[in-house]
Amino acid sequence: KEAMRDHVIVLEATGLAERDVPDYVDADHNKMTASFVRVPGLADVPYPVHMEPNLVIEFYSR
Repeated sequence: KEAMRDHVIVLEATGLAERDVPDYVDADHNKMTASFVRVPGLADVPYPVHMEPNLVIEFYSR
């Protein structure tokens, strides 16, 4: 949102190098915009978990 561009927490967070921007996201920190370049695959998700989408589908199909 436009109002959040001047929020102190947002400004501090954009200056941190704590997280890398994935290659499937095009981020412009100066304009404070970001967009998806492509849909990420499961292998692109940077979390140390074993993703099993079939179990999620099975759970929600009940």
